[in-house]
Amino acid sequence: MWDELWIEREVSGDALANAVGKAHGLIAGDDVVVVEGIASEPSRAAAVAVYRTRGGGQFATRIQLDGAEPDDRRVFCARLASALGCKVLGDDGKINPHTFMLYEPGNATRVAVEPEKLDEQAAVIVGPYTERDEDEADRPTRPVRLVTEPSVYRATRGGRVAHIVCDYMLEGLPRPPLAAWSDEIGDTYEKLQRLLGTLAYRKASDEEVASVRAWSTKLRREFPDLEKAGWFVVELCEAADLVLAAPWDPSEPAPAPA
Repeated sequence: MWDELWIEREVSGDALANAVGKAHGLIAGDDVVVVEGIASEPSRAAAVAVYRTRGGGQFATRIQLDGAEPDDRRVFCARLASALGCKVLGDDGKINPHTFMLYEPGNATRVAVEPEKLDEQAAVIVGPYTERDEDEADRPTRPVRLVTEPSVYRATRGGRVAHIVCDYMLEGLPRPPLAAWSDEIGDTYEKLQRLLGTLAYRKASDEEVASVRAWSTKLRREFPDLEKAGWFVVELCEAADLVLAAPWDPSEPAPAPA
């Protein structure tokens, strides 16, 4: 996933696909597929997949985008707001989790949102963000979800999940699998990995928690000895257990290693 956005109003699938394609530049609407729900699979191959879910607060729709990235995400968001004719709330590139960029047709402003509402999967703007001298940790940077330095981010539960799901392939080749995988199990593994990768940076809905539980249970049932399925499966189930240690909050300190 290369971005998560909040859209002010409800948008039909066709209108959303056309707007995303237009905002992306050379990609036509036919190269965009809209998927209902983060845990679902696209109905066809496309350059960009838009995973649409219900929003909350002042924004009726929430989307996550996967596939070909635009040259400039800020320009993309501005074009999307113009194409849809409404407000779009997006990442402001700061570490502060409660500030966003609000894009409107012809304008963009950095804003602050209500932390309690955001924890409840709702975005409510409380006003413009007042610029000030910020600490080194809050200086403009790439979004936290794209930063993977383990010495910094493994300290939190979300950081531990992000390391397991996104970073572990950098640490060496996995143990080879000793048990056969069916296509269905491979699909379950991929869906669980993708969902955990997004939950590493935010809280989860009840539906998402239920999906994590169902898919991790299916893997454990299929592979009573997880190591025989390959070391990636062991680590993925470990990440699932971190999320299922309710209530899930990625900002909480990670448990001490066993």
